[in-house]
Amino acid sequence: MNPSMPSLSEQLHDNLQAQQQCAEQLLLVLKDEHNALLASDVAQLERVTQAKGEAASRLQQLGATMNRLRGNQNFDALLAAMPAPARVWKQLRGLAVQCQSANKDNAMLLASRETQLRQTLRALRPADSPELYGRAGRAGLGLTARRFGAA
Repeated sequence: MNPSMPSLSEQLHDNLQAQQQCAEQLLLVLKDEHNALLASDVAQLERVTQAKGEAASRLQQLGATMNRLRGNQNFDALLAAMPAPARVWKQLRGLAVQCQSANKDNAMLLASRETQLRQTLRALRPADSPELYGRAGRAGLGLTARRFGAA
């Protein structure tokens, strides 16, 4: 074995720690997203959506690297022989549950806001107009088109 080359255990440990840090960052972003949703802060929502996408991409990259490192080996059996990576893996799984829960909460809040918005739009829309928007992003007002110069 090359002395300068980290062992598989070290590589897995480093990868799992990077995933843990990324998941912690993602959890903070999800909390920011929740606050932005509560405040209806569109600018903040745009920022956190960008950050959430970046964190998700990074986690995906780290996961692919971890899969490449373990090869065809059973992950649980591999971790059983490596206590340090196993501890980080356990913490990472806990963070993943928290992230999943926060994301689910945000989705429910978003769905609730969407329902409220649809109800408000329905109340403001004339009774016989469709709930669809045209290409210009506007609902039809039920007016027929006229040629210029015609009254």
